[in-house]
Amino acid sequence: MFATFDGFSYASYDASDNRAIRSENNDITFQIRTFSTDGTILMANGTGNYLILEMKSGYLRLRIRFRYMTTSEYIIDNGVKISDNIWHVVQFSRTKHFGTLTVDGVRSPHDRRSGLSGLDELIIDRYVYVGGYGSTNNTVDNNVIARNYSGCMRDMVFNGNALLANTFNRQPFYATVGNVIQGCATTPPFIASHLESRFSRLVTRWTPNGLDYSFDFWFRTTDSGSNRELVYVEATYSVVISLTLGIATMLQVGTTDTHVFAPKLNDGSWHQFRMIASSTSFRVYIDNDFGSVAFERVVTGQPNPQITIGQKNAEGFVGCVRNIRIDGIQRDVNSATFTRNNVRYNSCPIQNFCQPFFPCYNNATCVSNPASFQCVCGANSNYEGTYCQLYKYRRSCEEIFIFNPNAQTGYYTIDPDGPLGSNLPFPTRCSTSDRAVTEIPHNHESLDLVPTSQLNVGYGRFSAKIQYRDGVRQPLTNVSVGQGSSLADVSASCSQSVRYRCQRSVLLNTPMEPYGWWVSRNNMKMVSWGGAPADSRKCACGVTNSCTNTTKMCNCDSDAGNVLEDSGSITDKRYLPIKELRFGYASFDRNRIALYSVGKLICRGTATPTHIITFTTSESKIELPDWQSSFQGIIEIAFKSAISSGTLLKNGGRTGDFLELLVRPTSVQLHYDLGQGTGNDTLIVNSASNTRFNDDQWHTVRLFFSPSRVSIRVDSNPEIGRNFQQLHQVARLDIDGPLFVGYNPQRPDDGYIGCVGNLYIGERLQHLDSFAAAFRGVRNNCGSACLFRPCQHNTPCTGNYSHFYCDCDKTDWIGQKCEAPKGAHFSGGSTVEYKVTGMLPSLSNGRQDISFTFSTNASDCRIIHVQTRDGQIVEFGLSNGRGYLSVPNQRLDLQAILSDEKLHRVTISPTDDTITIDGVTSLVRTNIAISVITAPTVLIGSTSNQRSVSMCVNDVSFVGIRIMNLAFNSPQNDSITFIRNSDGVPPTAGVCYSSDSIFTDTPTPSIRSHSPSRLPPVLPSVAAQANVTPGGIVGIVLFLLIIVSIIIALYIRQSKQDAGKYTTEEANADAHEAIVEFKSIGPDTVNGRKELHV
Repeated sequence: MFATFDGFSYASYDASDNRAIRSENNDITFQIRTFSTDGTILMANGTGNYLILEMKSGYLRLRIRFRYMTTSEYIIDNGVKISDNIWHVVQFSRTKHFGTLTVDGVRSPHDRRSGLSGLDELIIDRYVYVGGYGSTNNTVDNNVIARNYSGCMRDMVFNGNALLANTFNRQPFYATVGNVIQGCATTPPFIASHLESRFSRLVTRWTPNGLDYSFDFWFRTTDSGSNRELVYVEATYSVVISLTLGIATMLQVGTTDTHVFAPKLNDGSWHQFRMIASSTSFRVYIDNDFGSVAFERVVTGQPNPQITIGQKNAEGFVGCVRNIRIDGIQRDVNSATFTRNNVRYNSCPIQNFCQPFFPCYNNATCVSNPASFQCVCGANSNYEGTYCQLYKYRRSCEEIFIFNPNAQTGYYTIDPDGPLGSNLPFPTRCSTSDRAVTEIPHNHESLDLVPTSQLNVGYGRFSAKIQYRDGVRQPLTNVSVGQGSSLADVSASCSQSVRYRCQRSVLLNTPMEPYGWWVSRNNMKMVSWGGAPADSRKCACGVTNSCTNTTKMCNCDSDAGNVLEDSGSITDKRYLPIKELRFGYASFDRNRIALYSVGKLICRGTATPTHIITFTTSESKIELPDWQSSFQGIIEIAFKSAISSGTLLKNGGRTGDFLELLVRPTSVQLHYDLGQGTGNDTLIVNSASNTRFNDDQWHTVRLFFSPSRVSIRVDSNPEIGRNFQQLHQVARLDIDGPLFVGYNPQRPDDGYIGCVGNLYIGERLQHLDSFAAAFRGVRNNCGSACLFRPCQHNTPCTGNYSHFYCDCDKTDWIGQKCEAPKGAHFSGGSTVEYKVTGMLPSLSNGRQDISFTFSTNASDCRIIHVQTRDGQIVEFGLSNGRGYLSVPNQRLDLQAILSDEKLHRVTISPTDDTITIDGVTSLVRTNIAISVITAPTVLIGSTSNQRSVSMCVNDVSFVGIRIMNLAFNSPQNDSITFIRNSDGVPPTAGVCYSSDSIFTDTPTPSIRSHSPSRLPPVLPSVAAQANVTPGGIVGIVLFLLIIVSIIIALYIRQSKQDAGKYTTEEANADAHEAIVEFKSIGPDTVNGRKELHV
């Protein structure tokens, strides 16, 4: 169903009472054809909410307000120009807070709205208007387009309601106001004509019916030229209305009388010109503003007026006109009434390229031209470029030469801390002789005298303040210490030379109170001099022990009568630039002379990136959900890795637009589709010959995006870019969704492993390190896994960014992190034999202790057996799950069950006849001296153990000898022999665990130990170390404290119950008598005594 609206009429549907349209979803479809640029197409009103579809500057805009909405209204723009009088297909779809506006298949960008408040259901319970609304409608705010629609419309359907068809079919509750025509009219009010050039014109002359007459028409333009004639009226009194930068000025010909009209007219929208003439004056209206000319004398006879639209004497405006009326009667431009020159009928290609998406940044002014637009950055703006999004100033001279390799030696303005920093830009001299150097001069570069005066007697009484300056203007402009500090911060290194020439004038006076020092940028008193570490109380000669007086730390501190000098460079940039020098004399003496000078602040290179994180796995990521607010088409990121490839950045919009930055060994690749109309594109920067991007050095990538160009620059390589023309106006960039750093959600296995820092979005530095704790596998700072010291007990560490290897060889430790004492797993009869042919020394305290830790599930087994050359035997094992100790001529059976797969610590001390198990010590008095150091043979495990026996033994110390180290270090010690079990399996190195401290997926009959063959890969991932948040750490610590408290309580209780239960029982004892005295040493001391016949 077709309809024509004349700009005053409209149709309506009464949605009150039970006819309300209530839904979380909206669907609107229709077709439109018009020369109009502004006007309301559809307005759906409800209580506290509305939906408005309107034309603005020749484009479609949709506005929604939800009930209880606390934020601004929801606005969607589409960039397809529809004011060209051809049919366009329009569709709007909304689901809750998400909607898309599509024109001719082109979807609206930026159609996701996060953070919207209010209900997501629209309740239209008042009226739905098509083509406009009545002047008394006040249900929406003043931002609504205040014109009704003029043009044709077809098949308007709103949530299934065929609004036009129901209106013309006279359905109940549907109505029209004004002249809504069924069909599509093509009469002159709806036809526009295009004045194609500055020399185009329309001329008409007529005979008025009396002294009064009127002339009016509509026009639109984007012409930003000067003195462009809009209308020239030739009559008794003639006037010309001209446009300059879109502002209209009316001049009475032959006078200097002018009137400047208020509205800016080159916005691409339609504006109305009206002229009303009488015998005494005429009045000109442009939209709602008017200017009038009063005649000096009354006109008694009006000659035929001639009106020229466009060029008359000067250049004419370029634009369109329509709806020309003379004395209220519509006139056809294509008729004989008009003389035409370079005018195209039924055409208006004028387009406001500054709409609907304002393309300029940083408060720039957008000027639309006939074929494009121009962003006017402004005379005082610090930005430049097509879109005024490029900051003018670089951070250093090095950066100037990187971005402009053809730059010559001269003075340039730099801004080290960027546009968001607290310091202003300042000029400095950059030289092609050393492109990496930036210098700041000052007022004390030549030798100056410390005046010999009573005022300068004392510690630091004389002050020389350093005034930095640019060296460009006359007079010189000062550079603040803050500006110099910002340069030091962004530079790889900085230095300032200092010089002190003396005769009987002391400088640092170490170790006494100093007479001289320098003041850092942070107002710190620095008692040191050039060539020595900051605040070290030394000069350069004090560092090299070459001072004139070797007892002093500076040459000048010798207080000699001859001329001496201390000089050197201060290189700790944390304290530079030098703010002040302080000197003083020990006494007033004309023979005391001191001269000083300070060199320029010289900074070199680019500092290591800041806010650095390390991705330790390919699944690691940082997700930035709200990055678009800072985005101005520029992204910069630094990376460092030795891994072959990975995704540095990935953003994927929901409508298919995306950007993806990949690092490969010899290339950096940018893949993108940002709605530029050319589909998926790729830009590739290849590394220079014999270099790679995975060389474990820092590299910097800078990306630039605009609606007409995308480019990439890596380090100092030439910029690679691509220009393109757009088929439609688009947003600055059609970006949507979060930005992933180091991760690609579409290819999770292609994540980046390595370091990332200095991520700038626009000019804003992202503090990536503040996100690290929230994401798995991400660590602060940059370094391989070894940087985070995963290896315990000072064992060597090697590895890369994702894995580490702890070298436990030749140490007492074993495990992934060398965290456990070196041990072995024994199955069946496997045994470690340690044999000594000579005499072993006792420990330094004279003791002969044997200590070890074990765990087993075997009820009967021999764990350790010692036999000396003179026949003495010491043996420890389990019988019926209980421990026993055999010494010469007796066996001590212990009552505690030890076959519980838990770790038990045993220390046997023949020296003082004790055995300690898990901290409980028992005395064994046999009246026989036992020594184990005479050519002993030590067996750990036993060939007599049953095949089912499984045990783990570690931390074995035999009179100070670490037997497990001898057995399993490389090369194996000659005193060690491995004895295999019946299955041919020898003891295997491993970590011993208690059954309650390790988890296994499936039950195992063997004791729980980890041998090297069963350990995780030798380069374990550090991801598990990298992801415990501070809150998680606190929770884990509290949980462990609770568990430990419970264990201690149970242990104390058991110790009290078992105290003194170790006894010896030997059947058919011989006629030897022994007294066993035992004492439990623990939280409570219990004593007991029992006599046994042995």
